[in-house]
Amino acid sequence: MVNRWSIFFLLTLASIHGVAQLKLPTFDVELKISQNSIIGSGDVQLFVETTNFYGGAHVQINQHVALGGFYSRSFRGVTDNGNSDQKAEALQLQKGLDVRLSNGRAKKWRKYLSINYSQVEIVQVNKGFRLAGKSNAFGASLGIMRKLSHNLYLNVIELGVNAMTDEIFWFNTSDKIIIHAKMGLTYNIGRRK
Repeated sequence: MVNRWSIFFLLTLASIHGVAQLKLPTFDVELKISQNSIIGSGDVQLFVETTNFYGGAHVQINQHVALGGFYSRSFRGVTDNGNSDQKAEALQLQKGLDVRLSNGRAKKWRKYLSINYSQVEIVQVNKGFRLAGKSNAFGASLGIMRKLSHNLYLNVIELGVNAMTDEIFWFNTSDKIIIHAKMGLTYNIGRRK
């Protein structure tokens, strides 16, 4: 006679076999270093410059379209209004969603366009106090990757611009443009196309 442990074992084995047939979609992860600049204009020439760690992940819809998200946090930065005694530490955080359009993964050189929406937070660290501001931002960047192996790409360069929707209150300028350049690695996980 079949006992309940045998039935449990057979049901478990059947469920594992069923799950093993599911395939994860192809996706990629990227790790980059990003150099960001905000250059002010007007009476006060405030300049904010940060260097960020940048991480992202994308689900690849097909060879040409990928949807994903990213997180970028500074590990160094400075604000400067042109006066040597007015320099202060700057911190920047960006997180958001993006759509990447590319010419496919089969080529040695892969060009791409990334369109993104992000939330930006900028902090200026002064002696005894901090100034912080947040804004939404929309932007785009153009880049080129070099295929290193079956799944690994070198992001040779990615150049982009983001426009913030709100002014950072202590900037004393209406400029809301962030210019950035990135370099790093992208690794594809999943089946090859």
